[in-house]
Amino acid sequence: MQNINNRLLKKSFGKFSLLQIVLLIMMVSFTLVSCNSNDGAEYNNGRPSSTEDILPELDSLESLDEAPKDEVNVSYAPEVPKRAKREYQAIIEVKLDVIEGVCPLDPKKNVDTLMWGFRVSGDDEITCGSPGPVLRGRVGDMFRFTLTNLASNEHPHNIDFHAVTGQGGGAEGTTVAPGETATIDSRLLYPGAFMYHCAFGDVPEHIAKGMYGMIIVDPEVPLPKVDHEWAIMQSEWYVGDAVDGVATFDRDALKREEPKYVTFNGRTDALSGDNALKMKVGQRSRIYMVNEGLNLTSNFHAIGSHWDVVYPEAATHPINKVIRGSQSTSVVAGGGTVTEVLGVVPTTIILVDHALSRTFYKGALGQIEVTGKANKSIFSQNKKSKSGGHVMEEMPASKETTTTMKMPDSKEAPQEKSSVKVTIPSGAFDPANASKAYSPLKLEVKVGTTVTWTNKDSMPHTVTSGVSDGSLGKPDNIFDSGNFAKGETFSYTFDEVGEFPYFCIPHPWMKASVTVVA
Repeated sequence: MQNINNRLLKKSFGKFSLLQIVLLIMMVSFTLVSCNSNDGAEYNNGRPSSTEDILPELDSLESLDEAPKDEVNVSYAPEVPKRAKREYQAIIEVKLDVIEGVCPLDPKKNVDTLMWGFRVSGDDEITCGSPGPVLRGRVGDMFRFTLTNLASNEHPHNIDFHAVTGQGGGAEGTTVAPGETATIDSRLLYPGAFMYHCAFGDVPEHIAKGMYGMIIVDPEVPLPKVDHEWAIMQSEWYVGDAVDGVATFDRDALKREEPKYVTFNGRTDALSGDNALKMKVGQRSRIYMVNEGLNLTSNFHAIGSHWDVVYPEAATHPINKVIRGSQSTSVVAGGGTVTEVLGVVPTTIILVDHALSRTFYKGALGQIEVTGKANKSIFSQNKKSKSGGHVMEEMPASKETTTTMKMPDSKEAPQEKSSVKVTIPSGAFDPANASKAYSPLKLEVKVGTTVTWTNKDSMPHTVTSGVSDGSLGKPDNIFDSGNFAKGETFSYTFDEVGEFPYFCIPHPWMKASVTVVA
């Protein structure tokens, strides 16, 4: 084979001098490198040489102007500031306040906790600062950051920016006691999605109480345009059981690395129900995700879809390779990823940490509602008539259910009593058991009746008002239990006449209804 190659080379290049051949090779190499530099229209999978420098060529400080006044560099998650339209380096100025206070952690269970965090300076409407604002700039920009620790606070704080090259990521230069203000200047050298966090004193405690946020640094060659961009921050909450609605910080749990809650964007319902993300069939959405830590590696997964594109470790420089069609991506504590998802069929894409106990029992749940025209060539769902191996547990009926719920036409008679019980039996999560997902499925009660659902299944479920077609549920925001596990209950009092369908968000084939009469 080597001889054949040599003959071909001699035949092809025999009439050229060695110098001409070298020059030809250099020209071809230059062309290939040039072709790899795109305008953001396509994904770049080029591989650099081991010595290639990815640092940007920096304009002089004297030549930098402030970013245009109409450019927005801050937002609150899941919203992401729009990418700057300019193609030149500038000074971007960001001012944040430190705030301390008790904030919602698990709203469905009325659990609050003490949170320390950040907000845009002067934004008095923001009283809970976890997660902190999403910041955005461009490679080569001078990042001018000012931190004010409100005089009403009790503790010193600072910020370590993972996007900043300098002492402590800027932590030393931003350390401020209550009532103080400090400013740093730092050039943004590397593109990607980066964590920022307080790094003062007992750093784990400060992060555990919510002092973190995200900064996005765009590459010089912009990423391809998408229909939506969102910011998601995973975090861990080391708290004990709530007393009078407030869960206090548990330092021992922190040392054991055993959080009671794992959340997206600071609370259990930040990306579900009313707060679910929304897109349409045919659209593409980009997610900037940072694992704010402290301790756990996230296994970021989209149930019912795929990561069509993954920028590993949120490193978005064009020389880095992307991954296409991934099922899950690993995000280390203090690291990030950038993913993209397609709206292929109408569905609810469920965002989870696939260490699923964190989702089912600790709150790491998000939703993307995809609406549009169905495509049966990609997905359709047929009803099952027989059990797929799971046997429904027949729960012993109480006197209440025996005397008032067993009717020949399967519809329940109006209840004379002021309280009624509904059971979620074992095996309810199995689609084959959809006809027995709630016992009873159809319930008729009088105005003023309190209905209590008890979960006796091995999986957590929700009782969420709204309509489900079996694969996609649409909450109507009348009531929502949030996830509740085996042995737990949820109650709701029906004070108005009407028909109230409901379903389980993680298992939309579980659906039932309550009819309320006068």
